[in-house]
Amino acid sequence: MRGYPLFLNVKGVSCRVFGGGEVAERKVKTLLDRGAHVICVSRDFSEPLKQWARRGRLRLEKMRGGRVALNGARLVVVATSDRGFNARVAALCRRKKIFVNVADDPELCDFYAPAIVEKGPLQIAISTGGASPLFARRLREALEKVIPGSVGRVLEKAGRLRQKRMRFKK
Repeated sequence: MRGYPLFLNVKGVSCRVFGGGEVAERKVKTLLDRGAHVICVSRDFSEPLKQWARRGRLRLEKMRGGRVALNGARLVVVATSDRGFNARVAALCRRKKIFVNVADDPELCDFYAPAIVEKGPLQIAISTGGASPLFARRLREALEKVIPGSVGRVLEKAGRLRQKRMRFKK
C-alpha cells in the first residue's frame, strides 16, 4: 500500500485497542498522549496499562470469548498475537467503515502508525509502508540526535508571531 500521509487529530476520538502487552502499550500511549479516548480490550493487561486505567486515563475491558464489540469506535488498533482474531477484527472494521491498524500485519491495515520524531510542535513521521519498522525506528533515532531540542522553542515562538500577525490582518 502506498499511503496518503496525514496527521489525524484524535483528540476526543473514541479508539479501541485490542491487546494487552507491550505493543498495545505503545499504541495506547501514543493515542493517550494525543487526547484520544481509549478502551483497551484483552484477556490480560500489562502493568502500565493497569496503572493508566487506575489513573482514569483509559478504560480496560476483559475479552470474553471471541466476541468483538466496537461500540462507537472511530479508530481501531489490533495488537494481539492471534492472527485469526486480528483478521476477524480487521474485516469487521472494514464492514463498519472504521479505520484499522493491525500491528505487524501491513496487509490487514488501512493505515500505518509511523515512527515519530517530536521536538515541540515539529513532528516528523517516518513510514516504510510496513516493510521495515526497524529501519523506520533507526532513522527516527538518528534524526532525534541531529535535530536540536531548541527547534521546538523556535517553532513555538514562530507560531506565536504568526498568530499575532493573523489577528492584526483581520
